[in-house]
Amino acid sequence: MFRRSSKTNVMKHNHELTRSGASMRRCKASGFSLIELLIAMALLLVLTALAVPNYLAALSRANEASAATSVRAIISTENLYRNTFGTFTDLTNLGTDYLTDNLLGAGQKSGYTFEATPGAGTAAELDFSIQATPQLSIGPSATGTRHYYGDQSAVVRFSLTGVADVTSPPI
Repeated sequence: MFRRSSKTNVMKHNHELTRSGASMRRCKASGFSLIELLIAMALLLVLTALAVPNYLAALSRANEASAATSVRAIISTENLYRNTFGTFTDLTNLGTDYLTDNLLGAGQKSGYTFEATPGAGTAAELDFSIQATPQLSIGPSATGTRHYYGDQSAVVRFSLTGVADVTSPPI
């Protein structure tokens, strides 16, 4: 059998001590440096700067879609009210009679203000109009850019430049 020399054992022991000391130094130095943290934060800020405008634009489009749907719902409930009571009415009465939800009955929903106006006098039996106006139509936090209009013809119309009316293009 071969015996290792004591010199080999000493060298092996010294090598193990050196290696364990290096690993101990590595354990103490683990973690993120300040530069790495700053780079990570800068990357998050860039991603946020790209995502927020897209989110706000999607929110505005969702508000517009909700407003167009709400105008259609008001047209349906106005016709239901007329078939039941013989005349058209305003949003307050539609909300009071539980034909619309509370928000729409109050005239505000999804960043839009709604106004339903029945015809005056004997025309109350014949016509009504609905206006949907964005609460904030300019700037980065706009709730919508389209204005909507509806009436007894059951056609929803929109305008990008101002208040929509009978002459505005249909959706």
